Amino acid sequence: MEYHLVVCIDRTADAGGWSNKLETKTVHRSIGRRGAHDKSAALYASLPSDAEKHEVRNVYDGDTFTLTNEKRVRLLGIDTPEIKEQQPFAQEAKAYTKDRCNKREVHLSFEPGSEREDHYGRLLCYVWVSADNGKHLCINEGIVEAGLARAYTPGKGKEPHNWEKLVRLQSNARKQRLGLWSDFHDHNVYKTANGAAYHKRSCKHLARIRNLKELRVSEALDIGLHPCRTCME
Repeated sequence: MEYHLVVCIDRTADAGGWSNKLETKTVHRSIGRRGAHDKSAALYASLPSDAEKHEVRNVYDGDTFTLTNEKRVRLLGIDTPEIKEQQPFAQEAKAYTKDRCNKREVHLSFEPGSEREDHYGRLLCYVWVSADNGKHLCINEGIVEAGLARAYTPGKGKEPHNWEKLVRLQSNARKQRLGLWSDFHDHNVYKTANGAAYHKRSCKHLARIRNLKELRVSEALDIGLHPCRTCME
């Protein structure tokens, strides 16, 4: 199926690796409506043993939706651009999830040994949909593979079981310049010894920290760090 997408392209680098200055252009790309390409790394032969069947009522954005039983779902291990802030590729990320999940039957699975809900009462899940080839697509991994989400963990020691795979999919998408990585610019940022984010040097969270490590954004991303939500966005 052929889609004509209006894509937000960054032309000026900021500290997060891309800019909030937007430009639009039309691109053409073939995307399977319910499934994924046979070679997708997000496809699985079977569902997890704990997978629960549900139906999606409404998709809010790339990583959040509501079920018909009124429970809200937040996809584990990822973070998509915010629609409210009109961040680049927010609409494309929403379209990815909506096209595959909205008004459809999905399966939800949970991280072993972790809380099933966050402090907002949202279910923290892996979301699975049937693919055209009889396999099952993990939306959490597929949207990262498509370059429409970042790998995300709230802190060190809280990484999901498939964290290394999510980081690898993110790295591959960045190297292919897919989606939100289409105009990625590398530059220097800073990290603390045990933090899960990378920062600008001027970030208020670094004010009293002496032992900082300077590294490139690409290096930070490839070791699983995400941009600081205070100084980078």
